[in-house]
Amino acid sequence: MGAVTTTSTFFRDIVWRIVNIVVAALWIVAAGFMFADKHFQTVMPGLFLLVVGVASIVFEFWRPVDIVDNCRFLWNFLGRGVLFLLMGCAVVSFRVVAYVAAGFSWFFGIVYIVLWFTSFTTLFPVGSPVVPYPEQYA
Repeated sequence: MGAVTTTSTFFRDIVWRIVNIVVAALWIVAAGFMFADKHFQTVMPGLFLLVVGVASIVFEFWRPVDIVDNCRFLWNFLGRGVLFLLMGCAVVSFRVVAYVAAGFSWFFGIVYIVLWFTSFTTLFPVGSPVVPYPEQYA
């Protein structure tokens, strides 16, 4: 029984990480197109998208204890869903790439928010060996 749960959790963890990486990569691509305009009104949101996109990809592989403690919303469906909805609003622009990135962000943001109200309560097992999480929060 325990092996099935572990395999299921591992598979679910990999699927959500891939979704998060794909959406963050779309944010980075949209940021690159915003830089191409060379106007302050598009470069600043592009810089914001670039920073958040790179940070989102990095945090899929490396989770520092300080980030886990202070940004717990990134590791549950509701927090990640609201982040995706807000980032979808930030990425929308007049380019087709921005519409695609915003559409993916909004779609998976809504999916994550719906999943928050189902039986899935956590996005990742926060107490995984990657981060030695303090026992008081377990």
